[in-house]
Amino acid sequence: MKTGFKDLDSNIKLNNGELIVIASRPAMGKTTFALNILSHIALEEKTGVLFFSLEDSKENITKRLIISNSMVEREKFDLYNQYKKEKIKKPELSEEDWDRIAYGIERLKDAPIYLSCDAPLSIDDICKNSKKLKLEKNIELIIIDYIQLIKFDKKKLWSRDNEITEILRQLKVLAKELDIPVIITSQLSRAPEERNNPRPMIADFSSSKYGITMYSDKILFLYRDLDYTENRKSNITELIIARNNDGNINTIKLGWLPEYCKFGNAIVF
Repeated sequence: MKTGFKDLDSNIKLNNGELIVIASRPAMGKTTFALNILSHIALEEKTGVLFFSLEDSKENITKRLIISNSMVEREKFDLYNQYKKEKIKKPELSEEDWDRIAYGIERLKDAPIYLSCDAPLSIDDICKNSKKLKLEKNIELIIIDYIQLIKFDKKKLWSRDNEITEILRQLKVLAKELDIPVIITSQLSRAPEERNNPRPMIADFSSSKYGITMYSDKILFLYRDLDYTENRKSNITELIIARNNDGNINTIKLGWLPEYCKFGNAIVF
């Protein structure tokens, strides 16, 4: 199973039974990156994906998927959406824009994408729903956005750190039991912003570094210079492969296209 990012796919594989963590500070594009992987696997590989969003609505997730697959700017799609919902005056979009939006919508219509946006959800809910969808739809990938929002229902006086460790353990067990990869996104602490070199490290997980190192098979960090420096011209994002149980530890470059809700394979000169 491939992510759709050429340079990343030359360094890692999404293997069955693995727990993969995508982490960064806020606003680096974790959700976008996860949705780009979802699009490739569901649309190009024709493989079922279950996506849990614990932060955003189904409507917003669907909107982001349409934008990234139609390659129409977010502002133009918002005009289209308003026109369809509120019956406003038809927006002055180009014929190509209308065609692209129609293509994006049609492409997603019968795609094997299953969205669960009924937050809050506990780890028990996630495991139960995942097993159900595996039986009913034979999903081959689970993506969860993001770990800090997963509830823990056990009536124990555990610290949140211990709860996150147990959540990670159960997600690793789920990946092994269903024999599919599980991807989870995670926030990082403020520690990178307090260093001269703000690139993320495994020590920057705000909770349960033990659980992350114990149960994850791969750890990917997203980092973009423009969020920490005065260099506002570059949209190049570093994808740091910090842990890889069966391949390279490496850093690759991605192009960040926020207006299209998309990352791309970067061309760096």
